[in-house]
Amino acid sequence: MFKGLGNLGNIASMMAAFKDLPQKMQELNARMQSEHVRGDSSCGRVFVIVNCVGQVQSVNITDDGISKGETEQAVVEAANAAGAVAKQTYAEAIREMVNDMNLDIPGVDGFLTSMMGR
Repeated sequence: MFKGLGNLGNIASMMAAFKDLPQKMQELNARMQSEHVRGDSSCGRVFVIVNCVGQVQSVNITDDGISKGETEQAVVEAANAAGAVAKQTYAEAIREMVNDMNLDIPGVDGFLTSMMGR
């Protein structure tokens, strides 16, 4: 009679895990704010440090003999590189959190993959 209800236990555990999700996300965000990554320009004269929520923490420029335009382009490259690493780190942290919580959310892997730009 209850043969088709075999997944109710899974649903109940997922509902319990969802209750903890807001707190887990706050903890994850706090961790990502304090975790830093670096992005470098292709010329190697600029690097940018961002936290894993995308906030620039510092910019280092070695402008030995390069023009203002080249320096500006190098800053853009380094910032974009750091931002990409930050997004990937954040998405991987969310994937790990979801796995640790045993949340089987349909489509979450596709969402996280698109978030990382892959």
